[in-house]
Amino acid sequence: MDILSIAVLIFLVTDPFGNIAIYIAALKNVIPARRLWVAGRELLFALVLLLLFLTFGDKILSSLGLSREATAIAGAIILFVVAMRLIFPSAQGLLGGEPMLVPLATPAVAHWPC
Repeated sequence: MDILSIAVLIFLVTDPFGNIAIYIAALKNVIPARRLWVAGRELLFALVLLLLFLTFGDKILSSLGLSREATAIAGAIILFVVAMRLIFPSAQGLLGGEPMLVPLATPAVAHWPC
Protein backbone atom coordinates (compact mmCIF):
# COMPACT_ATOMS: atom_id res chain seq x y z
CA MET A 1 0.00 0.00 0.00
CA ASP A 2 1.25 3.44 -0.78
CA ILE A 3 1.00 6.37 1.63
CA LEU A 4 -1.99 7.96 -0.14
CA SER A 5 -4.12 4.80 0.06
CA ILE A 6 -3.20 4.37 3.74
CA ALA A 7 -4.13 8.01 4.45
CA VAL A 8 -7.49 7.65 2.68
CA LEU A 9 -8.16 4.36 4.49
CA ILE A 10 -7.41 5.90 7.90
CA PHE A 11 -9.57 8.95 7.07
CA LEU A 12 -12.51 6.74 6.11
CA VAL A 13 -12.14 4.45 9.13
CA THR A 14 -11.84 7.25 11.67
CA ASP A 15 -14.97 9.06 10.39
CA PRO A 16 -13.91 12.49 11.66
CA PHE A 17 -17.24 14.19 10.92
CA GLY A 18 -19.25 11.43 12.57
CA ASN A 19 -17.18 11.61 15.76
CA ILE A 20 -17.63 15.35 16.32
CA ALA A 21 -20.74 14.81 18.47
CA ILE A 22 -18.97 12.23 20.64
CA TYR A 23 -16.01 14.55 21.22
CA ILE A 24 -18.26 17.50 22.08
CA ALA A 25 -20.25 15.43 24.58
CA ALA A 26 -17.17 13.79 26.12
CA LEU A 27 -15.21 17.04 26.48
CA LYS A 28 -18.10 19.06 27.88
CA ASN A 29 -16.76 18.96 31.47
CA VAL A 30 -13.10 19.48 30.54
CA ILE A 31 -11.54 22.89 31.05
CA PRO A 32 -11.73 24.76 27.70
CA ALA A 33 -7.97 25.38 27.67
CA ARG A 34 -7.29 21.61 27.86
CA ARG A 35 -9.86 20.43 25.32
CA LEU A 36 -7.57 20.76 22.32
CA TRP A 37 -4.74 19.00 24.14
CA VAL A 38 -7.00 16.12 25.25
CA ALA A 39 -8.45 15.72 21.74
CA GLY A 40 -4.96 15.76 20.19
CA ARG A 41 -3.69 13.18 22.68
CA GLU A 42 -6.61 10.86 21.98
CA LEU A 43 -6.31 11.23 18.21
CA LEU A 44 -2.57 10.54 18.33
CA PHE A 45 -3.17 7.38 20.36
CA ALA A 46 -5.88 6.29 17.91
CA LEU A 47 -3.52 6.88 14.96
CA VAL A 48 -0.78 4.79 16.57
CA LEU A 49 -3.28 2.03 17.34
CA LEU A 50 -4.66 2.04 13.79
CA LEU A 51 -1.19 1.95 12.23
CA LEU A 52 -0.13 -0.86 14.58
CA PHE A 53 -3.12 -3.01 13.66
CA LEU A 54 -2.87 -2.11 9.98
CA THR A 55 0.69 -3.41 10.01
CA PHE A 56 0.57 -6.29 12.48
CA GLY A 57 -3.17 -6.87 13.07
CA ASP A 58 -3.47 -10.38 11.65
CA LYS A 59 -0.36 -11.55 13.51
CA ILE A 60 -1.57 -10.06 16.81
CA LEU A 61 -5.03 -11.61 16.49
CA SER A 62 -3.71 -15.03 15.48
CA SER A 63 -1.16 -15.06 18.32
CA LEU A 64 -3.99 -14.31 20.79
CA GLY A 65 -6.20 -16.95 19.18
CA LEU A 66 -8.92 -14.46 18.27
CA SER A 67 -10.95 -14.41 15.09
CA ARG A 68 -12.07 -11.26 13.33
CA GLU A 69 -15.66 -12.13 14.20
CA ALA A 70 -14.86 -12.31 17.92
CA THR A 71 -13.19 -8.91 17.90
CA ALA A 72 -16.07 -7.44 15.87
CA ILE A 73 -18.57 -8.68 18.46
CA ALA A 74 -16.45 -7.37 21.34
CA GLY A 75 -16.09 -4.00 19.61
CA ALA A 76 -19.85 -3.82 19.04
CA ILE A 77 -20.48 -4.48 22.73
CA ILE A 78 -18.05 -1.72 23.72
CA LEU A 79 -19.68 0.70 21.27
CA PHE A 80 -23.09 -0.23 22.69
CA VAL A 81 -21.96 0.52 26.25
CA VAL A 82 -20.50 3.86 25.17
CA ALA A 83 -23.72 4.71 23.31
CA MET A 84 -25.78 3.90 26.41
CA ARG A 85 -23.58 6.21 28.46
CA LEU A 86 -24.10 8.95 25.86
CA ILE A 87 -27.87 8.48 25.95
CA PHE A 88 -28.17 8.09 29.74
CA PRO A 89 -25.37 10.14 31.33
CA SER A 90 -24.75 9.96 35.07
CA ALA A 91 -24.98 12.89 37.47
CA GLN A 92 -21.19 13.50 37.19
CA GLY A 93 -21.43 13.94 33.43
CA LEU A 94 -20.65 11.58 30.62
CA LEU A 95 -17.31 10.36 31.88
CA GLY A 96 -17.02 11.92 35.33
CA GLY A 97 -13.74 13.64 34.49
CA GLU A 98 -11.19 14.01 31.74
CA PRO A 99 -11.59 11.22 29.18
CA MET A 100 -8.56 9.05 28.55
CA LEU A 101 -8.28 6.49 25.75
CA VAL A 102 -11.85 5.22 26.20
CA PRO A 103 -14.24 6.24 24.70
CA LEU A 104 -12.47 8.84 22.56
CA ALA A 105 -9.43 7.08 21.13
CA THR A 106 -10.95 3.62 21.29
CA PRO A 107 -13.58 2.68 20.27
CA ALA A 108 -14.90 6.01 18.93
CA VAL A 109 -12.03 6.72 16.51
CA ALA A 110 -10.02 3.51 16.21
CA HIS A 111 -12.80 1.12 15.30
CA TRP A 112 -12.46 -1.18 12.36
CA PRO A 113 -15.56 -1.75 10.25
CA CYS A 114 -16.78 -5.35 10.04
